[in-house]
Amino acid sequence: MSSSKLADEPRAPAVLLRYLRSGVRSTHEVLSRLRQRGVSSRDAARLVRAYRARGVLDDRAGVRLWADHWARQGYASAAIRLKLAAKGFDAQAIEDTISRFVPPSDDEARARVLLAQRRDRVSGRPGRARLARALAAHGFEPDVIERLLGEFWQDSCPPDDAER
Repeated sequence: MSSSKLADEPRAPAVLLRYLRSGVRSTHEVLSRLRQRGVSSRDAARLVRAYRARGVLDDRAGVRLWADHWARQGYASAAIRLKLAAKGFDAQAIEDTISRFVPPSDDEARARVLLAQRRDRVSGRPGRARLARALAAHGFEPDVIERLLGEFWQDSCPPDDAER
Protein backbone atom coordinates (compact mmCIF):
# COMPACT_ATOMS: atom_id res chain seq x y z
CA MET A 1 0.00 0.00 0.00
CA SER A 2 1.08 3.54 -0.59
CA SER A 3 2.65 5.31 2.33
CA SER A 4 0.62 8.38 1.41
CA LYS A 5 -2.34 6.71 3.13
CA LEU A 6 -0.43 7.03 6.37
CA ALA A 7 -1.23 10.72 6.31
CA ASP A 8 -4.70 9.73 7.53
CA GLU A 9 -3.12 8.94 10.91
CA PRO A 10 -3.80 12.03 13.02
CA ARG A 11 -0.54 11.85 15.02
CA ALA A 12 1.79 10.62 12.29
CA PRO A 13 4.53 13.22 11.96
CA ALA A 14 5.29 14.26 8.42
CA VAL A 15 8.96 13.55 8.98
CA LEU A 16 8.13 9.91 9.77
CA LEU A 17 6.20 9.59 6.54
CA ARG A 18 9.25 10.78 4.61
CA TYR A 19 11.39 8.39 6.65
CA LEU A 20 9.22 5.42 5.68
CA ARG A 21 9.25 6.44 2.02
CA SER A 22 13.03 6.77 1.91
CA GLY A 23 13.92 3.12 2.52
CA VAL A 24 13.10 -0.29 3.90
CA ARG A 25 12.77 0.10 7.66
CA SER A 26 12.49 -2.33 10.55
CA THR A 27 9.88 -2.00 13.26
CA HIS A 28 12.73 -1.24 15.66
CA GLU A 29 13.92 1.65 13.46
CA VAL A 30 10.40 3.07 13.21
CA LEU A 31 9.82 2.85 16.96
CA SER A 32 13.16 4.54 17.59
CA ARG A 33 12.31 7.31 15.17
CA LEU A 34 8.93 7.83 16.80
CA ARG A 35 10.54 8.00 20.25
CA GLN A 36 13.04 10.58 18.94
CA ARG A 37 10.11 12.67 17.78
CA GLY A 38 8.46 12.57 21.19
CA VAL A 39 5.64 10.15 20.37
CA SER A 40 4.45 8.21 23.43
CA SER A 41 5.03 4.45 23.58
CA ARG A 42 1.30 3.78 23.37
CA ASP A 43 0.86 6.00 20.31
CA ALA A 44 4.00 4.56 18.72
CA ALA A 45 2.67 1.01 19.15
CA ARG A 46 -0.67 2.08 17.66
CA LEU A 47 1.06 3.66 14.66
CA VAL A 48 3.23 0.57 14.11
CA ARG A 49 0.10 -1.62 14.15
CA ALA A 50 -1.52 0.69 11.59
CA TYR A 51 1.58 0.63 9.36
CA ARG A 52 1.72 -3.16 9.53
CA ALA A 53 -2.00 -3.52 8.78
CA ARG A 54 -1.58 -1.35 5.68
CA GLY A 55 1.48 -3.30 4.53
CA VAL A 56 3.81 -0.33 4.83
CA LEU A 57 5.89 -1.96 7.57
CA ASP A 58 6.80 -5.64 7.17
CA ASP A 59 9.90 -6.91 8.93
CA ARG A 60 9.99 -10.24 7.09
CA ALA A 61 9.84 -8.53 3.71
CA GLY A 62 12.45 -6.02 4.87
CA VAL A 63 14.81 -8.79 5.96
CA ARG A 64 14.48 -10.52 2.57
CA LEU A 65 15.05 -7.29 0.64
CA TRP A 66 18.13 -6.27 2.64
CA ALA A 67 19.56 -9.82 2.63
CA ASP A 68 19.16 -10.03 -1.14
CA HIS A 69 20.75 -6.61 -1.58
CA TRP A 70 23.81 -7.48 0.50
CA ALA A 71 24.13 -10.95 -1.06
CA ARG A 72 24.23 -9.32 -4.53
CA GLN A 73 26.98 -7.03 -3.22
CA GLY A 74 28.98 -10.12 -2.32
CA TYR A 75 28.66 -10.27 1.45
CA ALA A 76 29.02 -13.52 3.40
CA SER A 77 25.95 -14.83 5.23
CA ALA A 78 27.50 -14.05 8.64
CA ALA A 79 28.05 -10.43 7.63
CA ILE A 80 24.50 -10.19 6.30
CA ARG A 81 23.20 -11.61 9.58
CA LEU A 82 25.10 -8.92 11.53
CA LYS A 83 23.92 -6.11 9.26
CA LEU A 84 20.29 -7.22 9.62
CA ALA A 85 20.60 -7.43 13.40
CA ALA A 86 22.13 -3.94 13.47
CA LYS A 87 19.03 -2.65 11.67
CA GLY A 88 16.91 -4.10 14.47
CA PHE A 89 15.14 -6.87 12.61
CA ASP A 90 13.71 -9.81 14.55
CA ALA A 91 16.24 -12.60 15.17
CA GLN A 92 13.84 -15.32 14.03
CA ALA A 93 13.07 -13.49 10.76
CA ILE A 94 16.82 -13.11 10.18
CA GLU A 95 17.53 -16.80 10.78
CA ASP A 96 14.63 -17.91 8.57
CA THR A 97 15.77 -15.67 5.74
CA ILE A 98 19.45 -16.56 6.00
CA SER A 99 18.72 -20.29 5.99
CA ARG A 100 16.31 -20.04 3.03
CA PHE A 101 17.75 -17.32 0.82
CA VAL A 102 21.39 -16.69 1.80
CA PRO A 103 22.72 -19.97 3.19
CA PRO A 104 26.32 -20.14 4.40
CA SER A 105 26.87 -22.91 1.85
CA ASP A 106 26.66 -20.22 -0.87
CA ASP A 107 29.37 -18.07 0.72
CA GLU A 108 32.17 -19.48 -1.39
CA ALA A 109 30.25 -18.80 -4.60
CA ARG A 110 29.65 -15.19 -3.52
CA ALA A 111 33.34 -14.84 -2.63
CA ARG A 112 34.35 -16.15 -6.07
CA VAL A 113 32.08 -13.60 -7.77
CA LEU A 114 33.53 -10.78 -5.68
CA LEU A 115 37.06 -11.98 -6.43
CA ALA A 116 36.30 -12.14 -10.17
CA GLN A 117 34.91 -8.60 -10.10
CA ARG A 118 37.97 -7.19 -8.38
CA ARG A 119 40.87 -9.22 -9.72
CA ASP A 120 41.24 -7.16 -12.89
CA ARG A 121 42.11 -4.12 -10.78
CA VAL A 122 45.07 -5.68 -8.97
CA SER A 123 48.34 -7.42 -9.70
CA GLY A 124 51.27 -8.70 -7.68
CA ARG A 125 51.62 -9.08 -3.93
CA PRO A 126 50.03 -5.72 -3.00
CA GLY A 127 47.07 -6.78 -5.15
CA ARG A 128 46.77 -10.04 -3.26
CA ALA A 129 46.63 -8.17 0.04
CA ARG A 130 44.02 -5.79 -1.35
CA LEU A 131 41.85 -8.70 -2.50
CA ALA A 132 42.23 -10.39 0.88
CA ARG A 133 41.12 -7.20 2.66
CA ALA A 134 38.13 -6.82 0.34
CA LEU A 135 37.02 -10.40 0.99
CA ALA A 136 37.54 -9.99 4.75
CA ALA A 137 35.57 -6.74 4.74
CA HIS A 138 32.67 -8.65 3.19
CA GLY A 139 32.71 -11.12 6.07
CA PHE A 140 34.35 -14.17 4.55
CA GLU A 141 36.21 -16.61 6.76
CA PRO A 142 40.03 -16.56 6.63
CA ASP A 143 40.25 -20.15 5.38
CA VAL A 144 37.94 -19.36 2.44
CA ILE A 145 39.97 -16.25 1.62
CA GLU A 146 43.28 -18.12 1.69
CA ARG A 147 41.98 -21.00 -0.41
CA LEU A 148 40.41 -18.77 -3.07
CA LEU A 149 43.40 -16.44 -3.29
CA GLY A 150 45.71 -19.43 -3.51
CA GLU A 151 43.66 -20.84 -6.39
CA PHE A 152 43.48 -17.47 -8.09
CA TRP A 153 47.21 -16.78 -7.84
CA GLN A 154 48.08 -20.31 -8.96
CA ASP A 155 45.79 -20.08 -12.00
CA SER A 156 46.38 -16.52 -13.17
CA CYS A 157 49.78 -15.34 -12.00
CA PRO A 158 52.96 -17.06 -13.18
CA PRO A 159 55.53 -17.45 -10.40
CA ASP A 160 58.37 -14.92 -10.24
CA ASP A 161 61.86 -16.05 -11.25
CA ALA A 162 62.85 -15.83 -7.58
CA GLU A 163 60.10 -18.28 -6.62
CA ARG A 164 61.07 -20.95 -9.17
